[in-house]
Amino acid sequence: MSVSGVMAAAGFGLTLVWCMLTSHTNGFTSATLGVETLANPRFFYLLGILLLALAFVAAPRLLKRSDRALRYSMPLVASFGTACYGLAYHQTFLDPGTLAVGGLFVVGVGFFWFLARYSLMLARTQDFTCAVGAVVIALVFKLPVVAVFNLYASPETMFVVAVALPLVSALVFEAACARARHEAAARGVSSKARTVYGVPAKPRVAAPASQTFRRNMFVLLAVSAVLLAVIRSVSDLGLWGSAVAGESLPWTLLTGTVVPAVVLSAFALLALIRMADFTLTMRFQPAILLVMAGLFVVALQANPENGSLPFLADVIQIDELCAHLLFWTVVVTALDALDVPSYRVIGIAEACFAAASIAWMLLFGTTPIVNNVYVLLATYLVVIAAMYATWLGGRRRADEAEGEGAARSTAGGASARGEDGERAIDSPLVETVVETCLGMARRYRLTPRETEVFTLLAQGRTRAFIQDELVLSGSTVKTHINHIYAKLDVHDRQEMMDLIWS
Repeated sequence: MSVSGVMAAAGFGLTLVWCMLTSHTNGFTSATLGVETLANPRFFYLLGILLLALAFVAAPRLLKRSDRALRYSMPLVASFGTACYGLAYHQTFLDPGTLAVGGLFVVGVGFFWFLARYSLMLARTQDFTCAVGAVVIALVFKLPVVAVFNLYASPETMFVVAVALPLVSALVFEAACARARHEAAARGVSSKARTVYGVPAKPRVAAPASQTFRRNMFVLLAVSAVLLAVIRSVSDLGLWGSAVAGESLPWTLLTGTVVPAVVLSAFALLALIRMADFTLTMRFQPAILLVMAGLFVVALQANPENGSLPFLADVIQIDELCAHLLFWTVVVTALDALDVPSYRVIGIAEACFAAASIAWMLLFGTTPIVNNVYVLLATYLVVIAAMYATWLGGRRRADEAEGEGAARSTAGGASARGEDGERAIDSPLVETVVETCLGMARRYRLTPRETEVFTLLAQGRTRAFIQDELVLSGSTVKTHINHIYAKLDVHDRQEMMDLIWS
């Protein structure tokens, strides 16, 4: 992982710490106790996230053009909102309830804005493994930091630190961007593609034209968001104010940091990174099932009268961390794979999370977890149905690939087929590339499958795209590419492109 990636992970973690200090520490006790007379304080915080997420969905380009102004104003607004929330019930000039609710709303807006920036930066500048590693670092980082504040810091110190953290996070982000530009210059990277932050972006995975792929990606975004919302809602993280005041379990280094860090790292390696070579229809299914298993262990064994609650609290914390990692990993994958405005992708994911969280709070917010088994079962059925739909779509595409292999070889595979089976219209440039590739395939005696891979490579497609488009494993795609390079007597894609256009 590059230095800029580590800095982005640190900024991501600081943003999470800011949220935890605002919601689950003694620095804001008076505010949470005051607001909860109106509603669960988390409702107003989630409302801020939801409204900004909907703005990301509706007007992504407008927000992108406004980034130059927002990058300076939003940290100040977030810091001011945190101060308003914390001081609302220590002043008499304004109505305390109104000031606290407004501050909470702004905190939600700022929290989502910061995480959107960090996730977009990771998706655009880091490879998949490093992006997942950065989120793991951020999630683990918040655990001991928040615990130390709870154990040793005074409420006044917590308040001051929480007010300052949005400004610190913004400075860390700018430093990470500057470092990313320096690293790109040191490597001699002259990519024309740049993020909205002025950082050279790594090559993106071009989005497939297939509606099945797009549907599956959006289904995964929704499923991961709903899972995270449910898990946070049934844990202490879904309760603010008197519901958690003074009731937190004793923190220990082993159960509070070491065990969650080890389990989260193993989850990231085995359920996410090792699955990266699989097609989209299978890539995230083990991770989703593991998160669901952890949720049901808690739901089925949570009994206020037995002595297992400390253990279950540790389980739900670890499960929440895994769900958080899964959610942001799916977001990073979608940012890299979908030919959709980046802000809209992030907005859809966070809107699903916020809407599901608000719905759970309004419908089941006062119901103990032991009585929520049926609701969790319904959630499980919805998730399984969504997973089955993506798997079935992948199977359908596999069958189509087998039945239409000859036609796709003739056409060069330049365009994906829609669900109605009609072929999309190729541009003149794509048709030229296809014709050139077909001629070279005959000249160099490429197999039909190698011809398909060769044509997609010539169009600038990445291995991940080819893997999903042709329904192949990552290792198979890599083998085909190596065979193509060997037959063409080239060593990399650039030499291959030079040969094509010569």
